[in-house]
Amino acid sequence: MSGITASNLLSYAGYTLEAGLLVYLLAHGYAKRLWELVFYLLMSLSVIGARSYTLHHYGLGSSQYWNCYWTTDLLLVLAAFVVVASFFRRACSENQEMWQFVRLLLGAVLVAITIVSFFSLSSHKDKVFSLFIVQFSQNLYFASLVLTTLLYLMTLKMEVADERLGLLVCGLGIEFAGPAAGLALFYLARGAELSRLVGVYFFPLCDVGMILTWFYAVSRVPDLAKVPRPTVGRVDGTPAYARGNISHF
Repeated sequence: MSGITASNLLSYAGYTLEAGLLVYLLAHGYAKRLWELVFYLLMSLSVIGARSYTLHHYGLGSSQYWNCYWTTDLLLVLAAFVVVASFFRRACSENQEMWQFVRLLLGAVLVAITIVSFFSLSSHKDKVFSLFIVQFSQNLYFASLVLTTLLYLMTLKMEVADERLGLLVCGLGIEFAGPAAGLALFYLARGAELSRLVGVYFFPLCDVGMILTWFYAVSRVPDLAKVPRPTVGRVDGTPAYARGNISHF
């Protein structure tokens, strides 16, 4: 089996899984509870449709496809950033002060990436807009991978008992690992064959890995796998949530 055929099979498997997960979420009433997953999947499938249409009508080497690819790539990474922010919000649901800090941090990261991406292209003023989109997308991929790692560590540190959230974060980390590793390898290898193979095989595998992880988290893990934390409310140490069960004594 050639590399292109294997890559196409992995890509179509990812597309099918994305569509299947979207249908599952909508059919089981998760559109509101897990809106960020629905939002990302809709965006991803729309990107696939736009790229396929442009590729079919203009060809792989056309400027139209180049512009379409990187514009939709920017939209997709922005959608993923929204998902990261939403997961942070879920993790900080019981700590509003922490969420206020994290919200400022996320905004600062986005502004910093915008400024760095713009000024790094000061020598390409003739193509600043198109190259800015590429640079901004790549920088945001790396930043989102770091933020996802911090989010996972934060869920462990804060002992967030929502097991589903932990798996959703892990799935997102798998997705970001592909583009981040591929871009890093591309710059290190300067376009060598190894970097091309990463794009052919590793990117689609990361997509499949994320969707399978999300599928498991949604279908197998309870909606809120949380254990009530005891709050001492009496001198004798009786948990507050247990008072109703012993009040008749």
